[in-house]
Amino acid sequence: MSSFLNHHIDSCEKKISIHQLRRMYREGRLVFPSVPSKTKMRMIESTSKTLETILMGIILPVVYVSERQDGSLLVLDASDRLLHLMKFLKGNILITELEFYPELNGCGPAELERKFPRIASFIYDYKINFQVIEYTTPKYMHMQVGSYIEKWDFVREQGIRYKLYGEELRNNLDFLERSMGRYGVFFSRWRLKRQYFILRILMYRFVFENNVQAGYTEDMGLQQLLDQTAGWFMRKDLMIIVNGFVDADQKLTKWMNKEYRTLLVQKGEEQRVRTLGYLYNIVWMCGGNEYKIGKGLESIFFDEQLREKIKKEKVTFANIRKHYKEIEKRLR
Repeated sequence: MSSFLNHHIDSCEKKISIHQLRRMYREGRLVFPSVPSKTKMRMIESTSKTLETILMGIILPVVYVSERQDGSLLVLDASDRLLHLMKFLKGNILITELEFYPELNGCGPAELERKFPRIASFIYDYKINFQVIEYTTPKYMHMQVGSYIEKWDFVREQGIRYKLYGEELRNNLDFLERSMGRYGVFFSRWRLKRQYFILRILMYRFVFENNVQAGYTEDMGLQQLLDQTAGWFMRKDLMIIVNGFVDADQKLTKWMNKEYRTLLVQKGEEQRVRTLGYLYNIVWMCGGNEYKIGKGLESIFFDEQLREKIKKEKVTFANIRKHYKEIEKRLR
């Protein structure tokens, strides 16, 4: 029973009219993650389909949102359907290519209200179903919704994490990323994705160094570990972390020749970030114990059996500690 209570998401259902959502968006009480915008054409297409769906009387899918301490709602919708609708109501885009309501093509909100007041009224009165995750629910459980409901990519997950955890985490990761300069070539050209990679790598360091708060058990999964990592990262001396990260990055970049880089990129993003999490930490482990860095890196990169375990086994505190012990044996 205690395990159930610890990992239970407290939420409630609310129906909110589009008129009220428009007002909330204007007042900053309806919040969206800071992720790269889709093209204007895709926003127009998305908004047009949403409005036509509403006018046809079809019920839109439930939207999951996180309630923040200030009462604002952070939207967890990976489709960006609601964001595009709000941008339309703000006057940023026009609707077009409606199949069943072609007379509305080319309208913005002002023209819609002026030429078709009854249709505009119908749209504004339409209520969308929301599942509101209460702010008392632990932050990592808010993030877990993405794993089960929305299937976020790394960019969106990191954008949502910043809105939940605040500016301090974002500023620290921004600073660390900028400090890396031309390094971090294995990550991504997308800023949010690069910073997600950094946080994941620091997560492995957090586990390797055994910085675990009392009361947590070994079944901690990825989101709970990242939650702990974010807290640990914001409490530690930032420059010590930055200098250690840059040093490890330089050594790893020097070791990783063209052939190795090609192998790493071919792994796919999830497997790449897992592998990098161990590789960076091997550099730190070698430096702290006077092991040979090249030998240490090769002990994981070319050990097919260990690599398969890292690839297939679930990311948990217990599994990472197990892999860490196996790596330590190879380094001695």
